[in-house]
Amino acid sequence: MSITSPPQHILIVGAGVFGLSTALSLIQNQTYNATRITIIDASPTLPNPSGSSVDANRIVRADYAHKHYAELALQAQELWRDRGKDAWGGEGRYHEPGFVLTAVADKDAYLAEALSNVRSLAKEDKHGRIDLNKIQELHGQDEIRKATGYEGVSGDHGYANFNSGWADAEACVAYALRRIRAEGGDRVTIRSNTRVQRLLVSGTECKGVHLHGGEKIVADLTILAAGAWSPTLIDLQGRCLATGQTMAFLDVTAEEQAAMRDRPTIINQSSGMFIIPPRNKVLKVARHGYGYRNPIKIPQQTLRPGSDVSSGEVEVSVEVSVPDVGVPIPREAEEGLRNALRENVPHMADRPFVRTRICWYCDTPTGDFLITHHPEYKDLFLATGGSGHGFKFFPVIGEKIVAAIEKRVEPELAEIWRWRSEEELKEVIRNMADGGDEFIACADGSRGGKIGMILSEEIRRSKSDLAKL
Repeated sequence: MSITSPPQHILIVGAGVFGLSTALSLIQNQTYNATRITIIDASPTLPNPSGSSVDANRIVRADYAHKHYAELALQAQELWRDRGKDAWGGEGRYHEPGFVLTAVADKDAYLAEALSNVRSLAKEDKHGRIDLNKIQELHGQDEIRKATGYEGVSGDHGYANFNSGWADAEACVAYALRRIRAEGGDRVTIRSNTRVQRLLVSGTECKGVHLHGGEKIVADLTILAAGAWSPTLIDLQGRCLATGQTMAFLDVTAEEQAAMRDRPTIINQSSGMFIIPPRNKVLKVARHGYGYRNPIKIPQQTLRPGSDVSSGEVEVSVEVSVPDVGVPIPREAEEGLRNALRENVPHMADRPFVRTRICWYCDTPTGDFLITHHPEYKDLFLATGGSGHGFKFFPVIGEKIVAAIEKRVEPELAEIWRWRSEEELKEVIRNMADGGDEFIACADGSRGGKIGMILSEEIRRSKSDLAKL
C-alpha cells in the first residue's frame, strides 16, 4: 500500500484491542481522512463478552523478559496514568497498586530476566515513568507476605513492582468504541453480529470478506484482528493457536474489598495462577497457563481460499483449535483455582463461584504478536497473536499496527512481529517444554501449569469424576 495513495475502504475484522486501537489510530491519522473504515465482529453485542479483551480486569505492567515489550508497556502506561475523564485511565478505568511475581523453583529464568529488565529501564528512564525505589526483590515467604498483604503466599521468592497496576477491561473496550463513534463520524461503520465465513480472495489479492448469509464486504485493505478466531479464517498452522484459559469469580464483602483494594496483583510463575484486587465486590482468580486446545476440522479451502483442495470426492480438511464459548471450566481447573485461593486467601477458598469462564487466547509459539502483511495475499494485514498479554498495550498498539501497515514500524518490532519461516517455527517447537514436534502451547517462558490439555478430554474426565461421587 502506498502512503501517498491510501485505501478508500479499510475493513477491520474484530472489535477487540488490536482492531479498535488500530481504528482509533487510523481516525487520528490525517493520511486516512478520506478513508472509510468498517469494523465487524461476530458478537451480537459490543463489547464482545466472549472476547479475551473483555473482562473484569487485566494486568498492566512493564515486567517482561523481553525488553522491547517492557519499553512499549511503559509508553502505554503514560497514557493509562492519565486519569482525566476522557483519558484512558479516567472514570476508574485504571488502578496502580502494584504487581508481585513469584515462583517456587530455586531459580526461574523468566522472573529473573523480567526483574533485570524492569530495573534496567528504571535506571535509564528520564521521564519519571518508573521509580526504581518501587521495585523490591523478595526472599522467602515472609517478605512476599509483607509485600502482598495476603494471609498466605504462593512461592518462595520473587519481586514486587509497585509501578504496575490493572485496568477495567470491559470499560476500556467500551471507552474505545465510544471514542471511535464520536471521532470517526460518518466515515466509520461498526457492525456487530457479523460473522465472516471466509476471506474474499481473487488470485493472490484479498478483496474483503464473505459473510455467513451470503453478503460480501469489499475493501481495499483487510485487517484480520479476530484474536483466537483468526486461525479459523486463514491458514496460521504452526503460527497461531487458540488456547482456553480458566478463571472464576466469587463474591466478597464491602469490607473485604476495601481491605484488598490497595494490594498488588499477584501471580505465581510456576503454576500460572493469579489474583487481581476485587471490584464491584467480586474477586477474580485465574490461570495464565498453557491452556486447553479445542481441535476441530475446518475445510482447507476456508483457510487457503482459492486453492485446489479436492482429492477425488474427499474434501481436504485441517485440524484447528477453535474457541468453545460458554462451556463450564473442567474440574482440574476448578481445583487449581481453589488451591490458589487456599494458598493466598484461605478464608475464601470454599466460597461458591458466582461465575466461571474460559478465556480464549490467540497464542504464538514465541509469545510474540503477529503484526505483518500476509506474505501470500496482497492487501491482507494480520494483527493478531496477542498471546494473553496484548491488552496492556491498548493505548499504543494501534499506532504501531498502522506504522507496520505503512512499513515504517521500528525495525526491532518488525523483527519480532514478522511472519516467521517454517524452519524458524520448527526450531521454536523443538525447544518447547514438551519436546514434541507440534505447536501445542506458547513457549515464551511466562506460562505455568500443565501442558498439552485437550478441552473435551478434561470435560469428559470431569463428568466421570462427578459420576463417581
